[in-house]
Amino acid sequence: MINWKRNLIVLGAAQFLTMVGFSLYMSFIPYYIQEISGVSDDAAMSWAAAFQTGGAISMMIAAPIWGSLADRYGRKMMLMRAMAAGSIMAFLMGIAQSPAQILVIRVIQGGFSGTAAAAMTLVATSTPEASLGRALGMVQMIQFSSHAVGPVLGGLAADAFGYRAVFPMASAMMLISLVAVIFFVRENKESIAPRKKRERVRLGRGMLTRTIGVDALILIAALAGTSLAASIISPVLAMYIKSLAPGSSRLATLAGTLSSISSITASVAALGIGYVGDRFGQKRTLVACCLGVAAVAIPQAFVSTAAQLAVLRAVHGVFTGGIMPTANALLTQSTPPEKRGSVLGLSSGAQSGGRAIGPSIGAAAA
Repeated sequence: MINWKRNLIVLGAAQFLTMVGFSLYMSFIPYYIQEISGVSDDAAMSWAAAFQTGGAISMMIAAPIWGSLADRYGRKMMLMRAMAAGSIMAFLMGIAQSPAQILVIRVIQGGFSGTAAAAMTLVATSTPEASLGRALGMVQMIQFSSHAVGPVLGGLAADAFGYRAVFPMASAMMLISLVAVIFFVRENKESIAPRKKRERVRLGRGMLTRTIGVDALILIAALAGTSLAASIISPVLAMYIKSLAPGSSRLATLAGTLSSISSITASVAALGIGYVGDRFGQKRTLVACCLGVAAVAIPQAFVSTAAQLAVLRAVHGVFTGGIMPTANALLTQSTPPEKRGSVLGLSSGAQSGGRAIGPSIGAAAA
């Protein structure tokens, strides 16, 4: 029996560094594109939408494949692959010379990284069922915390040293995480299905339902829908903040801070709601969080200052923080251990599909 608590701590720390690295540069991508190409605000927003959509599409295609390979050959190996790819691609973004190069690198990064799903699968297959909601809530809290810290640090570093300097920092963080996983994480080999018992996630008529179950399919569809809703604003937010504070001399810092606020409140909520779900029911908790997100989304369109937007983004984050740990706990509990890599990979791919469509909708509407 592996020490699941040690695994959880090491994976949490490694995932925190990795996700901070990813989010260091996400909030200022439109500004970086403008700096290297001199394009207009509208063009920069379009490139940013393509950046988000391209990475999400490649992840949507690749995630189920990586999930299936994780069930066959081990989840630790898949996490190591994802961290290594993320580190290399982040470094290459820092030396890109055009928006097209940035887009191509992002597409490759999306196809070969995907550390969140790999880390979630490792935790899900090594944690006792009674502690699953809390463990996944902790992982989700760490991911939200990293998204809170990363944009602020990235914005400060970009304003101080320039946009290009941020990318090697991101690459180094992912490399450190990779080393930690290699030496300190132990995988539960019993959760890897023997070759003779393996089943492929088949997409033929009726096969998918029989392979992973109706409940899992409904949860995957729900997660894809929430990802779609959340990603609509992603290419617009930076320019929206710019319109609310046109005279700001530290625009990257402001954009990073506002991008982080919802992640801060989400990180606090994720752990607490993980406990609530374990005690009072994951389904009931998930429904309440989805209703809360829907209720607070529309008022964000009617703010007149950055401070007003910050307040609403903070409330938005509280409900967002409860969706992922409760949905993933339900999804994991409804799936046999030997299929969890495939199912969580399929879920990650579906969420990436939502993130692929959302930015284009948001940019077109803007």
